[in-house]
Amino acid sequence: MREKRKTLDKKCDSLDLQKIRKSQLIRERGITLIALVVTIIILLILAGVTLNIALSDGGLFSKTKEAADDYKQAQTNEEGVITDIEKELNKYGSENPIPSNPTPSEGTQTTIQDAKSKDYTFENTTTVTDENGNKVVIPGKFKIASNSGDTVKDGIVVEDTKGNQFVWIPVSNVDGGKNPDSSDDEDNLVKIEEGKTIEITLGRYTFDEDDGTPTLMQNGSNQTNDIPIYDYFNESIVTERENGGVGAKNLEEFIQSVKDNHGYYIARYEAGQDNGTPVSKMGTVWNNVTQPNASTAARGMYKDGDAEAKYVESDLVNSYAWDTAIVYIQAMGSDNYANQDKSSNKTIENTGTTSDEECHIFDMAGNVREYTTEYSTGTKDEVESPCVVRGGNGNTSNNLTAVRLMNNTNEKYDNIGFRPLLYLLKQF
Repeated sequence: MREKRKTLDKKCDSLDLQKIRKSQLIRERGITLIALVVTIIILLILAGVTLNIALSDGGLFSKTKEAADDYKQAQTNEEGVITDIEKELNKYGSENPIPSNPTPSEGTQTTIQDAKSKDYTFENTTTVTDENGNKVVIPGKFKIASNSGDTVKDGIVVEDTKGNQFVWIPVSNVDGGKNPDSSDDEDNLVKIEEGKTIEITLGRYTFDEDDGTPTLMQNGSNQTNDIPIYDYFNESIVTERENGGVGAKNLEEFIQSVKDNHGYYIARYEAGQDNGTPVSKMGTVWNNVTQPNASTAARGMYKDGDAEAKYVESDLVNSYAWDTAIVYIQAMGSDNYANQDKSSNKTIENTGTTSDEECHIFDMAGNVREYTTEYSTGTKDEVESPCVVRGGNGNTSNNLTAVRLMNNTNEKYDNIGFRPLLYLLKQF
């Protein structure tokens, strides 16, 4: 009986312990459930706050939409730019490439300094001014060379697409009087500096043997008359001559161009050659050539298809161009250049490397004599010598800048070369 009682007590104790453990487990689970509910509530609250932030005007979704809209607008803008570029590209073909340098807008006033500093290549013939107000006409497809002077006094150098360089010779008139086509009250006087001007007339001149003072013998408007200088040096409008010499390609056209544009160009350098085409670049002189061949070469400097051919004409230099260039050089400050002899070394050098440079023009007083279109009716050593050469000579002394010498037409000489002339064609 007592043993049964003990067994019953043990069972009761076991049941009580189980009840207690069960009660504890229920309490623990309840606490866990409550904690879970609280956690869920907190997460719901946080989710609501996050959603509210994302959906608000400045929220994440709004920012994302704005970014997408900005991207689409950027694409649209880029497509527009590409379209504009394609339209611009379509203006040019293989024969009309995109200009590598900017050009002034039509009608804008351009200065020598501005054109030179910005490396303009002019699409069309354009008039520019130097700082003294002198006008210079730049042919289409040419630019102001980087080594040009800034004023007419210094010498304005232009350069073509192949690097050939020419110097502007300013001219006030072709007749020694007021140009009837000019509205300029100062008759296109060349301005040397502030308050100092000079009138330069296109003409054939003689020069005083002592001080180089020029005397006008024939002005440009009188070109149809055969007026001799020193009795037998003439410049004729006749191109092909019976004695074999060759005259100017079109003397009347040249003089009209000078009248219209108040100037012309001569090659900066004595002619060199590139596969039979003359060049006006620093380098070896083209000598050992006859006067007719020199004329043919000078005329062919710009052939059909060359970009410059539409705007300029080239020719062998004539006596009007040679003499007027001396007048210009002396007026700009090189006194008595007409009587200079710069051939003291008695050797022929590469043109552009000598000490003979005035207004950026090389070797008129030295290096080699130069053929012109002027002709002679006299004889040399009892031989008819219809060609006229001008300028200094590298291997003979006392051949001065202004000197006129008669020469054989079809002989070649080491000490004779030539210089191209350039004038502007009328644009329609």
